[in-house]
Amino acid sequence: MNERILLVGATGFLGSAVASRLAERQAIALVRPSSDRSVLPTGMPVHVGDLAAPLPLARIETLVFCASMGFGHIPALIPQLEQAGVRRAIFISTTAIFTSLPSTSRVVRLAAEAAVQASALDWTILRPTMIYGSARDRNISRLLRYLSRCPVFPLSSNALWQPIYVDDLADAIVSTLDTPSTSKRAYNVAGAEPLSFAELLQIAARTVGRRVLLLPVPIHIAVLAARLTRVVTPEQIRRLAEDKAVSIAEAVRDFNFAPRGFAAGVQLEAASLGLARGIERR
Repeated sequence: MNERILLVGATGFLGSAVASRLAERQAIALVRPSSDRSVLPTGMPVHVGDLAAPLPLARIETLVFCASMGFGHIPALIPQLEQAGVRRAIFISTTAIFTSLPSTSRVVRLAAEAAVQASALDWTILRPTMIYGSARDRNISRLLRYLSRCPVFPLSSNALWQPIYVDDLADAIVSTLDTPSTSKRAYNVAGAEPLSFAELLQIAARTVGRRVLLLPVPIHIAVLAARLTRVVTPEQIRRLAEDKAVSIAEAVRDFNFAPRGFAAGVQLEAASLGLARGIERR
């Protein structure tokens, strides 16, 4: 393929996984001066800059935006893309926009999605659930480390979770690039099946060779525990009362999205951390 691709957020947790898939397409990585470029494929061209300045869009036909849409950059970015003649754009949002909790970032993200959808671009928006899959993950990796040390976990709610493995999301991004019918569409993308939080904890504990005792506690106590343990954030604790399961049927139908289940994904993550003790299951 001959299109010129600019990858924004290339050195991030997700972006580096996408970079490895786009390197052969001569994608250009936008990196901040302080970014760790060692996570990029060897020889990948880079442009040093940030989203506060105009993007290097000369001869760019496709944008893959893996940075957060929650910082307010998108509305100002859209005119840049349109004026530069960028044809195709993939944006990574989040299913957190569906929360009913007060959230400033939700308002910003909704405005960002609205700006994308009103644009003249051939856009696709992917909304992943919680992303996990390596030591760079800041959520499930901390949970695995915690469970490997402590057999007790406070449980304040048992809503549904459906985390997505980072490589499955990166593959989905490339699939949408290669599937023209995904243009002008937004898709929820998640793991293969939803799990109650208790089920997720039990699977994660088995993966590191532990049994976990789930200790029912009021949510305000769980929020305090989150601040102390830093395994999850207080906001995530409050979101435990909300189901975070989504339908992935449209993604399966339109670009053959085929994510792995949590048991298989968390086994790989535990192995990357040197903590795996369970048996891999797909």
